[in-house]
Amino acid sequence: MGPVAAERAKVGGPGITLLAGVLVATPLLQWAYVSALSHFTILEPPLTGSRGLPLALQVFFAPGNILAVALGVGLMLRSEWTRRIARVVFLLALGYLAWVVGAQVATSRYDSNLLLALVSLVLFAVCLWYFGRATVRDAFRPRVDKPSAAVRPMAARRSKEAMAPVAHSRATTLAACVEIALGVMAATLVVYLHTVFTTQPLLDVGPGIGVSEADDLLRMVGFVALALFLAPHALTTVASFGILGGRDMTAMARRYAIIACWTAIGCVLVTAWLATHEHLAFDARATKLLYGFAGASLAWHAVFLWVLARMRSTR
Repeated sequence: MGPVAAERAKVGGPGITLLAGVLVATPLLQWAYVSALSHFTILEPPLTGSRGLPLALQVFFAPGNILAVALGVGLMLRSEWTRRIARVVFLLALGYLAWVVGAQVATSRYDSNLLLALVSLVLFAVCLWYFGRATVRDAFRPRVDKPSAAVRPMAARRSKEAMAPVAHSRATTLAACVEIALGVMAATLVVYLHTVFTTQPLLDVGPGIGVSEADDLLRMVGFVALALFLAPHALTTVASFGILGGRDMTAMARRYAIIACWTAIGCVLVTAWLATHEHLAFDARATKLLYGFAGASLAWHAVFLWVLARMRSTR
């Protein structure tokens, strides 16, 4: 990390990382909040009676939460375009929440979701104010202007220097090796799931008219969903191969590791739905393998992100 980049990361770094972390953890925070609120109040639609696995599925696959996670990952990487998109999203969310709260106050018709709307309103207002500060704007990557003819040779020389091999630490190299092994395990698990879904029926209701077609469709959807949730491990594997090859791909590895953590949670939720849903006969061995792999993936990627962050801070 050069002196300019180090100075830019130093300005407003902890606050940006904290707010970006809150955005990344939005589904978990919302699930914990709504779960606690459901024990003390009667929630209004669309959260009425949502507890346990149905609530977790509803929160995790909500488009708004997926957008919040994507924005949080981009803000962690100090992307200027992500900061601008985030400010627009925060402004639109503030307008919608202000309209919801204002309508309830004007009509004197309050529901149990008002507290959740007020908490979100305060959070979005803080994010909108913070990411609009001048010191925070300086911490993000500025636009690269087109170099003039006089500075082009120097820029070309610097670009060649940037493409030179990078000497990674022993801990980073070891972490990349473990990440590659985890990617191979994910590929092996996808092959095993394909065997399970193509050889064993999923609907446990017996033969009948239309049952075979529905079973084939459900097995295909289930396999595609689980394969997509395991797919980001291939991206972290590619980034790890780049690290072993001496390329500076730590930012890519960090980004894909965060994505792999969330898709591992999605894999657990889909597996739990298949294993506990009535009239479904999901393979018990596949359930244990998916639970074990997702748990190992979450635990390892926490260590992997710590190793990459420590390497970044010591540069």
